[in-house]
Amino acid sequence: MLMFSLVTPEKKVITDMEVEELLVPAYKGQLNILPGHAPLMTTLSVGVLCYREKGSSTWESVAISWGYCEVSPKGVVVLAETAETKEEIDKDRAIEALKKAQKALMDPDLEPDQIKKFQRKIERAQARIDLAQ
Repeated sequence: MLMFSLVTPEKKVITDMEVEELLVPAYKGQLNILPGHAPLMTTLSVGVLCYREKGSSTWESVAISWGYCEVSPKGVVVLAETAETKEEIDKDRAIEALKKAQKALMDPDLEPDQIKKFQRKIERAQARIDLAQ
């Protein structure tokens, strides 16, 4: 089995949970991590992290935004900038944030750093909406 921990700067979301499988939104695409996975360190993108606890057939999900994932013989540690469970997400607020960011991107006078900022807000809001549905 794999030991799994998920932490953010503000909270410990999951600590030393035995899981059978993880799906992690890595920077270059989704990673499927199973017991015996080769050690690695990767950056994360915005998305939905899914895991199956030991002995369960049910997938649990958490919306995360950016961070790092380390797979070692001891287990998997995810350090994310933010992590929210389905229960923590306000779907209406996420939809409003998505609309607001999309509208802001229509401004032709945006600087490149502002464009990137609003694109990240769109990604984060979309991940929240996807998890909330």
